[in-house]
Amino acid sequence: MAQLLLATTVENGNVLIAITLLAVPVGAITLALSGKAWQGIGKGPYAIDPDLPPRSVRRLASPVSRATQEIEVRQMLEAKSYRRQRRGEAPIDVEREAERRLADHLGSE
Repeated sequence: MAQLLLATTVENGNVLIAITLLAVPVGAITLALSGKAWQGIGKGPYAIDPDLPPRSVRRLASPVSRATQEIEVRQMLEAKSYRRQRRGEAPIDVEREAERRLADHLGSE
């Protein structure tokens, strides 16, 4: 009985190696023969994220109003100034910097 138990413990490593050596080629062959099946996964009428239309068909984002731009630029600069103050650096002049950035932006359009 002890010999049988000893033989199975020695054989366990060999069995794992044999299964691995058998499974890897079978998996590779199956993957090679699957063809375009992988491209269809997650697609179709019940897909969560359907394919996007080509870029030429997509609508461009609507332009943002000047007031919205000013609000967002000021928010960004206030946050930047706050972070600088927390690091012990000099704060930013939010109004002057906002005007400069908005003027640069309007000048580039």
